[in-house]
Amino acid sequence: MAIARRSARLDLESSGIWLLLAVAVGAAAATIPVFRDPANLANVLRQSSVLGILAIGQTFVIAAGMIDLSVGMIAGLVVVLACWMLGNDPSLTLAVIALMLTLGASIGLVNGLVVNRLKLHPLILTFGMLSILQGGIFTFTDRSVGRASPMLQAAANDDIWGVPLSTILLVAVLAVFHLVFSRTRFGYHLIATGGNAESARRAGIDVKRIRLACFAISGFCAALAGLLLAGRLGTGYPLAGTGLELDAIVAVVLGGTSLAGGRGSVIRSVGGVVALTVISNVLNLLEVSAFVQMFIKGLIVVGAILANQPRREQP
Repeated sequence: MAIARRSARLDLESSGIWLLLAVAVGAAAATIPVFRDPANLANVLRQSSVLGILAIGQTFVIAAGMIDLSVGMIAGLVVVLACWMLGNDPSLTLAVIALMLTLGASIGLVNGLVVNRLKLHPLILTFGMLSILQGGIFTFTDRSVGRASPMLQAAANDDIWGVPLSTILLVAVLAVFHLVFSRTRFGYHLIATGGNAESARRAGIDVKRIRLACFAISGFCAALAGLLLAGRLGTGYPLAGTGLELDAIVAVVLGGTSLAGGRGSVIRSVGGVVALTVISNVLNLLEVSAFVQMFIKGLIVVGAILANQPRREQP
């Protein structure tokens, strides 16, 4: 009976985000005609792309039993630097993309190295990195700089047969990292590390390398999200990344990834992003106050965390 209850609970946890998404979309489509407008639906998909890519990287870190609060500022730094470098020479787009992705992954590697060598808690370390990057951004500029190249703007805003290019990019990134997360030895070792790092170490898993790789993936995804965000904004706005890290964490938890580590899914994390975006879109269409929206999102966060708490098995 206990095994049956555990199996039923896991099924509910894995399907919960899709039930929430179906209810949100169904209710919105039935009661708000403008929600069904193709332009609005395309806008929902575009808004989901940046946060979706961030959430994919965050899933790796959280499932490994850690957390990364620096991803929002990594994205913000990329927005500022990419637009600043491309403002006068859009022909450098490919080189800037490669440089920014390398920068993001490198910042992630620094986070991982410090966690491994100095044994700092990831929450404290990445909060410190967030502050360092934010200070660096505002030391560099306190106003919008440069301009995104036409290539970045097209990737963020254009469509192919009615499907946003940014959504196609999100799906491609999701497919690659889903395979890495769920179909490779690295992914299995990641889950084992998040479940119990000491047991994983005793089983011969290189826990330090797993943590290092997870932070590098998180930084890479943050930089990629920053490039898309730069294309959406069109200019290097220094506050572009503010709060994105919290939204990504909420989406990951809403998608069923345990904050304690050892369980997760990048597909469900993206499902959590789309659900949050749909809810936000509906609230905006209904002209709900921003403060009320914060209250509602807070309730969603608390509910998601409570739903993911481990339950004591009954005999």
